[in-house]
Amino acid sequence: MKKIKALFLVISLTATVAVAQQQKKKNSGTPKVTDVWVVFKTHFDLGFTDLPENVFARYRGEMMDKALGVIEKNATLPNNQHFAWTVPGWPLYAQILGPQQDPERKKRIEKAVRDGSIVPHGLAFTTHTESLDYEDLVRGLGYSSKVARAYGQPLPISAKMTDVPSHSWVMPTLLNNAGIRFLQLGCNPASQSPRFPQMFWWEGADGSKILCQYTSDYGSGIKAPSDWPSRNYLAMIMTGDNHGPPNKDEVEVIIAQINKEMPDAKVHLGTLDDFAKAVLAEKPDLPTVKGDTPDSWIHGLLSNPVEAKIGRNIRPLESALDGLNTQMGTWGVPVKSISAKLDKAYEQSLLYAEHTWGMNAEYGPRYSYGDDWKKWLAEAAAEPEPENGDFSKLKNSDAHNTSTGSKKKWLHSYDVKRQYIHNTNDIINTGLNTDLDLLAKSVKVPGKRLVVYNPLPWKRSGIVENPWKKGSYFYVNEIAPSGYVTYSQNEIKESAITTDRQSEFNTPYFKIIFDLKRGGISSLVEKKTNRELVDRTSKYVVGQFLHERFSTKVVDQWFNVYSRIKTGWGLNDLGKPGMLGADKAPYMAFTPNDWEIFVAHTGVADVATLTAIDTKGLAKKYTLVFSFPKNSAYVDVEWFVDDKTPDKQPEGGWLCFPFAATDPKFIVGRLGGPINPATDLISGSNKYLMAVSSGVSITQKDKSGMGLTPRDSPLISLGEPGLWKFSLDYVPKIPAVFVNVYNNMWNTNFPLWQQGSWSEAVRIWPIDNSTETVANLTEKSWETRLPLLTGVSDGEAGQLPAKNEGISISRKGVLVTAFGENPDGKGIVLRLWEQSGISNNVIVKLPNGSKYNKAIPVNLRGEVIGKSINIIAGKLSFQLKAFAPASFVLSTNALVKKVGGA
Repeated sequence: MKKIKALFLVISLTATVAVAQQQKKKNSGTPKVTDVWVVFKTHFDLGFTDLPENVFARYRGEMMDKALGVIEKNATLPNNQHFAWTVPGWPLYAQILGPQQDPERKKRIEKAVRDGSIVPHGLAFTTHTESLDYEDLVRGLGYSSKVARAYGQPLPISAKMTDVPSHSWVMPTLLNNAGIRFLQLGCNPASQSPRFPQMFWWEGADGSKILCQYTSDYGSGIKAPSDWPSRNYLAMIMTGDNHGPPNKDEVEVIIAQINKEMPDAKVHLGTLDDFAKAVLAEKPDLPTVKGDTPDSWIHGLLSNPVEAKIGRNIRPLESALDGLNTQMGTWGVPVKSISAKLDKAYEQSLLYAEHTWGMNAEYGPRYSYGDDWKKWLAEAAAEPEPENGDFSKLKNSDAHNTSTGSKKKWLHSYDVKRQYIHNTNDIINTGLNTDLDLLAKSVKVPGKRLVVYNPLPWKRSGIVENPWKKGSYFYVNEIAPSGYVTYSQNEIKESAITTDRQSEFNTPYFKIIFDLKRGGISSLVEKKTNRELVDRTSKYVVGQFLHERFSTKVVDQWFNVYSRIKTGWGLNDLGKPGMLGADKAPYMAFTPNDWEIFVAHTGVADVATLTAIDTKGLAKKYTLVFSFPKNSAYVDVEWFVDDKTPDKQPEGGWLCFPFAATDPKFIVGRLGGPINPATDLISGSNKYLMAVSSGVSITQKDKSGMGLTPRDSPLISLGEPGLWKFSLDYVPKIPAVFVNVYNNMWNTNFPLWQQGSWSEAVRIWPIDNSTETVANLTEKSWETRLPLLTGVSDGEAGQLPAKNEGISISRKGVLVTAFGENPDGKGIVLRLWEQSGISNNVIVKLPNGSKYNKAIPVNLRGEVIGKSINIIAGKLSFQLKAFAPASFVLSTNALVKKVGGA
């Protein structure tokens, strides 16, 4: 969703004058500003304006030539007039200074970086932040750090993101714990934004604070408003999407205009760090805001449902592979270093989370619906494939003139985006399979054997598939923290199976009644308490599949509430111009109304499979599978779609979970910390749809209730389905969770239709009134997200014991997000992240064979922040704050002084 083409300079000369005139009318007094800090940056889109490879070539070439021209022309001016261009960390590290760069140009760029004229800010680029996991975010800080360390510059203390309206409140925690002090956020000009003060302290769930400026446009005007709370003002001068830096004349015009509008202020050309240092030294009286801001663009994740599932499943396994590989080396297994592969996996994961998902829909069938859209698809299919598969040289299509340009290129851009997370998936799964099979080969059990590995740092049990008989499962009891247990093939016993078609049955934990009209559980009674867990008054049943198709009326109502720009590109990007009218495509809420049931009873679980009789042409087949383990009180619900029919008309799919709870209290496990949506959301952010890190709990006054975690889709709505809805004050009242399984809500650069076959799984469980809600949610959710892993081998026995324990923590609810080679220097990095909201002392027990005797506290960018702690008898003890990270470099005495680039 962008201003492109002719709208190059977000703060151009014309725009600067217009903004100044508007502010002159608005402001009644003169701002008490003594210093104006002018920072220049362009908005980086990974693709959107073109294929990524073409965008990268422009950054390496013409953009850098333009920036270097301005830098070199004003090098003789006083220091405060030296032009500096701010660049995100990843494109500077991986592209502008990467191996593809022309050697002669690279020398000029390197000089500019050393001189502080080309400057990375602290973040990799703009992300859909809440789609990520903790360690992805941490690794994203490393690109700027690498550049700074390589060229003798201090690590940046400022960061910037543009376009995406809002971000998870993990940001204050992440940045503060990385030594970054200031964050500038600029909203897309058409979108609604969080109602933040002009400048404030943003506080995260752990109590960390960062200085933050939020602007309702990409950047900020050249004149401070009359109520600006500081003597220092930031003029954040942004150029548009992938446009590049201003030229020398444009810079001079902007400076002249600032001098005219604010003649008593000193003007500095500089960096975000310059501004941050000045404000922090001034210590102005600023408000503190503690709250979360879900992203109002986050629906786009489920425009790629297959890749959203891959991302949610594979990201926790990045840390799992890191820890497994390190432990195996400690146990004496001859593993190979995975550092380089892990770096690549994190990079590809971050690139998938970057906020542009394909080329602008302006180049595709933005205005085509119904038969016109089908004609466009046929024309795209008929286009010849590009020579040698090179799409980069094809011309961009134009939706206003479909006879020109390549339609295949536009379609290809979405495949390019999808490939990033597939790359991460391939790297991590290959690494895990290799190491797990090597672990199985190394244990003292001869013949065919299976190793079951627990990637969590607390003891757990679970169900595992028999590798020698697909579809057969067995229960594994109490595997040690980060440890494993071995089974020979003969030890895995197959249980008897009985089947029936009964829609009512009992399990060890529940009494169940299925509704075969709506396709789900209409009654789920917990035997221990005789408590009904389903809201019997709801129009939905638990696990029900709901398909919505949206009409022009629904879309227009949302657009008129949400969009700040009602015509032109605002309408084209946010609205759905050209869509079929309500007479041809009225709003529709559809659930198949006739389902067949088949129930299989085994020694491990009771499994009910529901199959829809009539899909009304929306797909070839829908299937729902409900699994009730016999050793654990939870239910797994999995939805399968076979050959979904694509449709460009706005639509969305949901899995529905209406729970029984009086006066419900919701807790949502968000990235950064859990929230109560009634109290912890900043107005102006997304209150109807958000991503979860762990899951959701719904409890009543006696603290009993239900927990839910989506295994595959991160997107949930509370109270009611939340597509095409926006409100400043919505608070859920109905005790229901809706898990989104696909949507095509946007008209900008997310895929405009979904098709194919995939599945989505959700786990639900009863919450006892004696259980601490957040701790319960953390434990159950992460046991869902991080499943037990297996490796197999055959042949002679190895030397490792059949059972072993790995790294463990003295209490549950603390994640190990890194345990491997330090990406910021020497040694092994150990990173924990508290998830249950408990501040206390923890003891980390390292794996048997560990020889580390020192733990050096470092921040999230590897800078030493405290005195080393002795590791005694393999144990490390320290105080861990609620919802906070803690990082250490594990070392021997000889390496203590070589950590973190220090």
